[in-house]
Parts: sequence; structure tokens; C-alpha cells
Amino acid sequence: MAKKVMLAVAGAGKTYYICHKIDFRKKNLIIAYTHENIHNIKKELCDANNGCIPELTSVMTYDAFVYHNLILPYEPSIANHFSEDSFVSKGICLFDPPRQMVKNASGKSVYNPLYRKKDTLAHYVTSQRQYYCATLSELALQVKKGKDNLVKRAAIRLNKFYDSILIDEFQDFREQDYELIIKLAKHLNNVLLVGDYYQHSVSGKNNTGKPFETQKRNISYIDFVNILRNENFDVDTTTLSTSRRCSADVCNYICCKLRINISSYDNHRGAIIWIDDIDKATSVLVDNTITKLVYSNSAKYLFNALNWSYSKGDTLNCACVILTDKFEKLDEDDFKVGKIPSSTINKLYVAMTRSRGDLYLVKASVFKKIQKEFIKN
Repeated sequence: MAKKVMLAVAGAGKTYYICHKIDFRKKNLIIAYTHENIHNIKKELCDANNGCIPELTSVMTYDAFVYHNLILPYEPSIANHFSEDSFVSKGICLFDPPRQMVKNASGKSVYNPLYRKKDTLAHYVTSQRQYYCATLSELALQVKKGKDNLVKRAAIRLNKFYDSILIDEFQDFREQDYELIIKLAKHLNNVLLVGDYYQHSVSGKNNTGKPFETQKRNISYIDFVNILRNENFDVDTTTLSTSRRCSADVCNYICCKLRINISSYDNHRGAIIWIDDIDKATSVLVDNTITKLVYSNSAKYLFNALNWSYSKGDTLNCACVILTDKFEKLDEDDFKVGKIPSSTINKLYVAMTRSRGDLYLVKASVFKKIQKEFIKN
């Protein structure tokens, strides 16, 4: 039984590796977290297989995977678990289920009368009998039948359908999603998880909890590797340890300033260029060939911009990162990340690793002097 995790760096070619290393003669299932990931995977598969997705290879989002492989086939068991023998579902609901506590008119947290406890089917299903998409993993983990839980039964079934199951951007999975993947992997014949530890906690959702946080502290890279090895995964930290996207100058700067171990695959050109005056900053901001990366609210600017976190997965010819106050002293020799939250550091790491060429850096203090000129009316 092969269980492997490959930890990569930004620009190492995670998706490329998955799509070009699989055996197209075998039955493969590739899973990713977002539709954007799925689009990139399908494109890469077509590039690797003469313009079409291999006939025996399936690609789907994680939510679709759980719904079609761990929920629908076991709906009778789900109904029986909650003593709802007549239950028949009617699809998926994308709205979040009611929270246990809500704010009242005065801002005080009060119990939500619409909330349903986890030991009832109504916690996972709407009054219209639609499964809440947000609780699919939680539901799969909750349901048991005798000695064999739903997860183990589903894994046995999946082994009959697929020779290999591969999960891209593994670092995006948290809490019950992560727990379900780990428990499922214990019973799968051949599973590969690929991700970049330092790109965790950069999305708008799913940013808290295990495996990267405990009640006491954040989980370090070494801690994460040990956690995975304790789950009996073979952890590969070398195959995808160099970036094919970023230059040596950019990688070395990130390694020095953010304390993230990244190196370049080759010696292609790409410099770190600090923009320290208003005229130079204005020139870069009006240059449409340079994509600007801002911490948030990119849509409000007149120039072509992306939020740091939303740029994940993109490759740009040239990029300009507009820094926040926390990184005002990034250019100083004694700069230390110190108490800056790891999620913020990871977002900057994502932004700084988008360019295959030059990387411009603009301090917040410089940008603030001309910011109003570039805000849409």
C-alpha cells in the first residue's frame, strides 16, 4: 500500500508533476480544492496527452468527490444512522448551515434557534433535504455502521474503481476535510498528496485549525512533516524543492527575509527591485505589463491588480508587490518576521513567488503618498 506526500515550493511544478508522472494506462483520480485548480489540471493533462484528457483519468473537486463517493452511495446508511429511514436527498446546498451562536441587535453572542446539533441529520441537511456542502466531510466522519465506519467502506469501494488517487494543493485542506483525507488514505491502495506547506492559510476561507494550528501554537514545517510520517506517509521533501518559476535572486531574498527554504531550479534572470520614491512608483503602477499585487481590495484600483492570496497558482512575467506596514522594514538587514502571523507571511510568500522575471517591491509608506490617485471613483 503506497501512501506518499510530496512537499513542494512555489513554482516547482506540482500540477505538472502530477499530470506528467501518472500512468495513463491505469485508472487515476485527481482531486483538487478549487475549480481553478481543476481547470489547470485539465489543461496540463491535455498538454501531456496529445491534447485530450486520458480516457481512464478522472478529475474532480474535493466537494464533488466526497458527495459522489462518500455520501450518495451510502445514503441508506446515513438515514439509518440518524433513524431517518425514509430520508431521500435532493441535491446540494451551497449556503452555510446555521451557526450555534449569532450576534443579536446589540452585538451580543446569543444561541441561534435555527442551529441543529451534530447528532441530528438536520445539522447536515436543509429542510428541503439538500446536503450542506460545508458539512459533507463532517457527515462522512460522523456516520458508522457496526464495526466498519463509512470512510473505510468507501475506501474499499474506491480501491475497486481506481488504481491511484492523487490530491493536488493538499495544504488547502483543513479540519474535517484534512481529517477525512488522512483517515481515507489509511485504507487506499495507492494515494499521493502534493502541496506546499508555506501556501497554507492564504485563502479567504478554511484558514484555521488542524493540521497547521493547535490550541497552543502554530505547527511548524518540521512538525508537519513529523505529523505526516506518524500517519505512516512517505514524505518527500526533495523532488519538488526547487522553483522553476522564480529566479535565484528572488528565491535567495525570500529565504533570507521570510525564512522560507526555497531555491531556483536554474540561473534565469530576475532581480529584486526596490521602488523607494514617488516618481518611480508611479511609473511602475501605470505600466500595464507589470501586474500589481496588493494585500486586499484589488478591485478598487485603476491599475491591473490582484490580491496577494488570490494570485496563488498564477505565473506572471513581471510583478510588483505593494507591501503592508508590517513589512515596512523588509529591506533592512536586521528585519525579522518576529510576531507577524504565519498566514500573513505565507500570503507575502505567495505574492513574491508569482514572477518568472523581475520582482518590484513598493513600501507601504511610498504607496500611501500616491494611493488616492489610483482609486476608482
